[in-house]
Amino acid sequence: MNENKKVVEKGRDWTFLIYPESAPKNWREILDETHMRWVESPLHDKDTNADGEIKKAHWHILLSSDGPVTLQAVEKIIKPLNSPTPKKVGSSKGLVRYMAHLDNPEKYQYPVDEIIGHNGADVASYFELSMTNKLSLMKDIVKYIFDEQIDNYADFLMIAIETSDDWFNIAINHNTLAINKMIDAVWQKKKSGAFDIKDERKNKDQQKML
Repeated sequence: MNENKKVVEKGRDWTFLIYPESAPKNWREILDETHMRWVESPLHDKDTNADGEIKKAHWHILLSSDGPVTLQAVEKIIKPLNSPTPKKVGSSKGLVRYMAHLDNPEKYQYPVDEIIGHNGADVASYFELSMTNKLSLMKDIVKYIFDEQIDNYADFLMIAIETSDDWFNIAINHNTLAINKMIDAVWQKKKSGAFDIKDERKNKDQQKML
């Protein structure tokens, strides 16, 4: 193997910054003409340095391709934008979440609804729950239904709306049948008096402890 051979950096997802003061006015049109999917962050004009000084206003951009593209190719694309060197993205979902600082509560929180997808980029897909997160949320939901003895699906949906968008998403898009069965099982237990027996035992145990 030739040790002097230059390694060509490739990736499907790349990120770079756009500065309003140096980018051409038609920078969005320039990116649109690539026909590649790209995502635009809200204008970050409230970021600060460690000393509290306001950083130069900028947009974070995610540029995505169906297949790997080289660093040199991306540099050629963004050259008219006067942007700093692009960087390969390890997690496109993580980057899009960073556009609003969702996982950085110490930083200014930008509106998620100001994240814009271009050329067919589906912003909502970057916020979809992973299987691990879905399972964890479902455990919380099942436990809540049991502990609070929820026996009506309509009541639970209203609770889900008030709790979080993730709960409501799980309830109507992913585990509707399982949640309905759980609620029905709670209704059956209440009808048979099983919860009353459980509560009586709990009260007796608490009295013994006192």
